[in-house]
Amino acid sequence: MSTTAETRPYKYFDTPDGQDTFKKLWAALKPTAMIAFGVATTDVMLYSHPKGYLPTLARYATVGLPIMGVTTTFVCTTNMVTSLRKKDDLFNWFVGGFAAGSVFGFITKKPMVGFNMGMLLGVAAMIKKHGVDHGWVFHPSDVSVTMSSSLRPLIPDLTLTKTAAWKLDHW
Repeated sequence: MSTTAETRPYKYFDTPDGQDTFKKLWAALKPTAMIAFGVATTDVMLYSHPKGYLPTLARYATVGLPIMGVTTTFVCTTNMVTSLRKKDDLFNWFVGGFAAGSVFGFITKKPMVGFNMGMLLGVAAMIKKHGVDHGWVFHPSDVSVTMSSSLRPLIPDLTLTKTAAWKLDHW
């Protein structure tokens, strides 16, 4: 029997906003890196088809680094505004989302795209913060199947006589 306490990895909402910024940034960048790698791989394999190692790495950087930059901008801006205002509310998340959306305008060199994405991500961030404050669950971690883990009960038996094989599966 182990006497050591089990430790779990740091989650973004373990501490209030404005504290542990680097831990929050690391917690947010881990899944973002996986998404950026997947999107960049999809781009390289299906769209751009660069020839050689250096052009492939450059394409990975061109696609993946802006995604990482948007996440970094959101986390750093949200925590900075929270630290400056000394209040943990929806406005901080709106500013962080707006700053993250404005990165899209910088990448595309179109200010209107940056403004629109900033408004969209700002409102989305406010909804997420409101949901977290009120206990909403956006991504449930314990999804239980209501019927059975087997697919057989979901497939109806259309034969004239029902077989006993289904009953034997659930002994």
